[in-house]
Amino acid sequence: MKIAFALSIVFGLWSMVSAFSLLNSYETKANFLAVDNFSSFYSASNNSVLKFSNEGKFLYRYEEFNYGKIGMIDVSNPMKMMVFYPDFMTVVTLDKFLSPLTTYNFFQLGYQNISAVASSTDGRIWFYDNTDFKLKKIDEAGKVFLESQPLNVLLEQAPNPNFMLERDSKVYMNDTAIGILVFDIFGSYEKTIPLKGLKKFQILQDQIVYFDNHQLNSYSSLTLDLKSLALPDTTDVSLAVLEKERLAVLKKDKIDFYRY
Repeated sequence: MKIAFALSIVFGLWSMVSAFSLLNSYETKANFLAVDNFSSFYSASNNSVLKFSNEGKFLYRYEEFNYGKIGMIDVSNPMKMMVFYPDFMTVVTLDKFLSPLTTYNFFQLGYQNISAVASSTDGRIWFYDNTDFKLKKIDEAGKVFLESQPLNVLLEQAPNPNFMLERDSKVYMNDTAIGILVFDIFGSYEKTIPLKGLKKFQILQDQIVYFDNHQLNSYSSLTLDLKSLALPDTTDVSLAVLEKERLAVLKKDKIDFYRY
């Protein structure tokens, strides 16, 4: 039942091209846009994160200026969302009110080159170590809980991921030149999905949903089918995300929130 509902989110949306209703617009400048499983939306600029309800109403703000610019956010676990600051190799986890919980400093943990991180459903953190070319999972004390084989040996080339996430007992690690590397929940490499050049994506069951060329695209890792959806407005759009009858579109100086 859960699988059927989740699949209907994707295929239903792609058949309802004209069924968009604007809920709200919020003026802000942001670099990132994300949505959690409860259809709460998040935007991130250089130093702040904003949280919005599923109706597009502003709820909470988090600001931090000591760690440089925000490199990515992960809201897969809305009770412990994650903010990554690549310049200072630091991760800050936040609760549902965007209050800080835990800070991870990878330099202090002995790592020198981390390009992508992701939160895990068990409260730990996944990251890719560019020094020994391994996907790793650590706990709050920095202890390595799981790690992959050296990927430069396994793939015969060294990945340089820019984005990763855990979803439905899989870990997806994106390399713009290689594609999306897929691992099982224990960190073992399974396959590479040949989608290249992506900056960010969502996973909805077997569907990889990503924004490109002013539209949302859905790629099935099972059937290899690619579907595209024209957005209600493409003016100055830099990113779009969707979840459970909701769509958010990031523009130059605002976010538009839609029901579909």
